Amino acid sequence: MRFIACLFAAVLVIAATPGHAVDARTYAAMNRAAVEGHILPRYDALVAATDSLEAAAKSYCAAPASRPIADLQAAFGATMDAWEDIQHVRFGPVDWFFRSQRFAFWPDPRNTIGKQMAELLSKHAAGSIDVDLLAKGSVATQGLPAMERLIFGEDAAKLKSGADAAYRCHYVEAIAVNLARIARDTRAAWREGGDKAFAAVMLDTTKPDAPYREEQEATLELFKALYLAVELAADHKLARPLGASASDARPRLAQAWRSERSLRNIQRNLLAARDLYQTGFAPAVADKALDAAIRDAFGRVLSAAAALKQPLETAVQDKAARPLAEKLAAEALALKKLLSDRLPPALDIPVGFNALDGD
Repeated sequence: MRFIACLFAAVLVIAATPGHAVDARTYAAMNRAAVEGHILPRYDALVAATDSLEAAAKSYCAAPASRPIADLQAAFGATMDAWEDIQHVRFGPVDWFFRSQRFAFWPDPRNTIGKQMAELLSKHAAGSIDVDLLAKGSVATQGLPAMERLIFGEDAAKLKSGADAAYRCHYVEAIAVNLARIARDTRAAWREGGDKAFAAVMLDTTKPDAPYREEQEATLELFKALYLAVELAADHKLARPLGASASDARPRLAQAWRSERSLRNIQRNLLAARDLYQTGFAPAVADKALDAAIRDAFGRVLSAAAALKQPLETAVQDKAARPLAEKLAAEALALKKLLSDRLPPALDIPVGFNALDGD
């Protein structure tokens, strides 16, 4: 990291020169800082979290009738945290083999998860679920949203007794094993294989098989990830349940209403975006007024999130809490606009689309 800091210091002299385009070495330093300081540690954390979730699922399902489900729910929460911390990265290994969708299929406007899970649970007489078949099946039945349905709310009691209790626990275990495999495979593809590792090929645009032809293209990919983290929070995780008014609110469109952690997910997305900006982009922003404005916008939106003291699922319909949710939405939209309007020109990166196009 000391090398990266020194490299930034050297290239910023060039980048700050009036009328001079951003130097390729600045892009290279930004990319390396983002990959090594932001992306790789978060995939390490995701692997650790999913390993713990797998262990918790197996421990609980060894004797579900007598064991509290709280430990399993806590492990689920830690895994959701780790996922929300890196969800904005939708390029590279997580995009291979539908890993991102398999890990957390959302949004689900047609209730595909519920319909396909019901069909799968109707087969409980089979006694168990093959993890490999689950992984090759529908993305809707194998990720965090599917597990949330099984271990929270009224369905959690069905793990302890009933005709399909054993099958449901086998299902929980299979999801946990599958999530751990996805996390390990994604991390391995980023880190392992020497100069074939995705981190290596992303940072070396001179290779014939490099996914980016020049450093600026990789920086653009990272900007899209930064923007996506805020866009997910503003346009999807907030706007969908909030609606135009309290009477129009749809709390069950919140991302994780069953576990009442929709607001926490938004906070994790915003914190991840701030970290990516500060780690990868801020050192290259020569306009210190712009840097201060972006940091201030992050501070305001995170303060607005902290001011909301009840779950988003209830706040959107609560007359006292709704104004706080609306303020959070307004601050998130303001941050999104600031990033899209002012950061790309400051860094000379052309932005004509974002990572959610086509979703």
